[in-house]
Amino acid sequence: MKKLLIITSYVEYPVDISSRISPDHHILCTDGGYDIAVKLGLRPDILVGDFDSIMSPVPGDIEIKRFNPEKDYTDLQLALETAVESGFDAVEIYGGMGGRLDHTVANLQIMSQYSDSFAHLTMFDGRNQCFILNGAPVSFSKIPRREGCYLSLFSLSESCIVTVSGVKYTLTDHLLTRSFPLGVSNEFCQKEAALQVKDGTLLVVISKDAR
Repeated sequence: MKKLLIITSYVEYPVDISSRISPDHHILCTDGGYDIAVKLGLRPDILVGDFDSIMSPVPGDIEIKRFNPEKDYTDLQLALETAVESGFDAVEIYGGMGGRLDHTVANLQIMSQYSDSFAHLTMFDGRNQCFILNGAPVSFSKIPRREGCYLSLFSLSESCIVTVSGVKYTLTDHLLTRSFPLGVSNEFCQKEAALQVKDGTLLVVISKDAR
């Protein structure tokens, strides 16, 4: 499986990502994400963006895709387009949450847009992780229990038909709707939660308690 780690320009809750990187990983930085990579001692394979916020000097042997700041696509969209064109199967996005609310919402929409483009697509930081499940056809996921974390499920489509077990509040073929957040802040009760989506687009969020 061809894997890509995307480092975004803003990370509110840092985490040591060195342990997440395997020898077959490639690294892509969007704009100021390169500054974060430099601080972490990581050397990216490619830089993508308009570079309106990058501070660190860039070596001449790193591939750069530079775009006009006045563009329709965000840096993350351009990064994921690059991932699709390069044939990556699995993509992890580091950061992209917190800070400006409009950027967070945009990145969640982008996650939904590209959810069928990869076998694995997730966005994470030191406190949160999220991914998308599409229920056409039926989608399944096993989510390992994480101490001090909550599991939340949100319908991004008008509705989703969801079954979830291994949690405090189970659901069986339940209709989650976009206008009522019934799936927020569930708790793990077993070693893993089992999730099934029969219809619709579901946002799955695992969040660590801030206390």
